[in-house]
Amino acid sequence: MDILITTLLLLLATVLLVIELVFIPGFGFTGILGVLSMLASVLYAFFVIGNTAGWIVIVLSGLICVALFLWALYGNSLDKVSLKKKVDSKVDRPDISSLAVGDRGIARTRLALVGEADFGGNIVEVKSETGYISEGEEIEIARISGGSLFVRKLK
Repeated sequence: MDILITTLLLLLATVLLVIELVFIPGFGFTGILGVLSMLASVLYAFFVIGNTAGWIVIVLSGLICVALFLWALYGNSLDKVSLKKKVDSKVDRPDISSLAVGDRGIARTRLALVGEADFGGNIVEVKSETGYISEGEEIEIARISGGSLFVRKLK
């Protein structure tokens, strides 16, 4: 009877861990119950049946864990939680092709190195080339580099 209880606990642990791997992504309640059931089977074998049975159950538990790990690693059980779609979208940036070096505008926000500016109704993100610029101050485009506008305060 003791061997049956140990075997059932080990089978329950295996079933719970398989359910955790196949149906429930992550490590949650089912996985914790599976690990606790496996631990209970080892402890039951050691304390009720004996040391030899305990070591046999430890070896079986280890083999089961290694097999489940390899199955999760090389099987398709992780396909449902993995990203299969290639993300090729881009951030929508305002059109700055109409702007040129020397164009004048007004800082809409405080430019603590980065902020927003208005160039004749065209609101764009700008970077301050000269440090902090207060909101509402007049600015001009100093340079355009890689889609970024660098501005400086008008004197």
